[in-house]
Amino acid sequence: MLRDALLNAGANFGKIGCAEFAADFGDAEKELELLRTSAAVADFSFYRKYSYCESGGAEFLDGLLPADILKLRYGRVCDTFLADGDGRVEAEVFAANIDDKIFALCETSRAGIGAAFASDGNGFEDISDSWSLLSVDGPSAWKVARDAFGDDVLNLSYLSVEKYEFEGFFAYLSRMGKTGEFGYQVLLENRHAERMFSALLDCARSCGGGAAGMKAHFAARMRGNFFNVFAEGDAVGNPLELGLQWMIDFGKDSFRGSGPIFENRKNGVSRKLAAVVSDSPLAPGCGIFNAGERVGTVVAADSAGGENIALALFKSGFEYPGFDWSAEPDGARTIRTLSRPTFLAESLVRGMDGV
Repeated sequence: MLRDALLNAGANFGKIGCAEFAADFGDAEKELELLRTSAAVADFSFYRKYSYCESGGAEFLDGLLPADILKLRYGRVCDTFLADGDGRVEAEVFAANIDDKIFALCETSRAGIGAAFASDGNGFEDISDSWSLLSVDGPSAWKVARDAFGDDVLNLSYLSVEKYEFEGFFAYLSRMGKTGEFGYQVLLENRHAERMFSALLDCARSCGGGAAGMKAHFAARMRGNFFNVFAEGDAVGNPLELGLQWMIDFGKDSFRGSGPIFENRKNGVSRKLAAVVSDSPLAPGCGIFNAGERVGTVVAADSAGGENIALALFKSGFEYPGFDWSAEPDGARTIRTLSRPTFLAESLVRGMDGV
């Protein structure tokens, strides 16, 4: 089983809501460094995963999700979300069109989202417990994907997906990731997952990489300006306050939760999410002040690498980067809003060197 392979690699498991995952492999700081400098393999099998036939499935998902799934072309992936009836984000959803199927891959802490994705007909199948999802990320991730699946993977563009053969079985490889570096995900049946994980890990180690857990991935997301449903997603919920309007097709008549979202857009939001850096660690719930006025509240925080980064929900007008704030009323201004990403991706510096 894949869990045994993860344990053999040194995994320590964690859980947020219904999602259980490999939190780290003994040193989350080192794993973040692997994501930044070489390649790191991770297990994303905690995603809820659903499969549909392309024809009926696209229409069904288009009525459910904010993005225009009917325009999702073959071999492409769309990043969107599932909203509840009040228009709050329940899951981040990656919809992929490949092999006459539509896959919905969902990152969520909510146990009950399966009811929303269930469909009578449309070839619906809940594959959450029968399929695995692996990832490899980092500036050398393309080397790992190439060594596993061949030179053709070098032609994959971002948010594209293709079907490949590996040692006699098939897997779906998508070029995507949320670290700011090269990233790929592999969707395959459970019975092949341990073999695939071991092969990817061997390839990663050959170029100085290894395994990484979700602690490192979450730290990379915060610094790279990638949405994390487990952190700011669950804490804030409102997609417009979260800055997720780019995941929504506002030309659609309706989707689940569209009424409150459309109304919120019409009236405008009074709060907006922004990143901050602080001289000292921050924690969710901490206030951010301008003189005696509370202008923001921390909703997620991380101090990986000794860098105190946080996300805060500000009153509109106070969220712009480059301004100094305090953690106490009339306190010293030790907090500064900043733009993300907070780093220069090594993948941009190196490119696919040595191809």
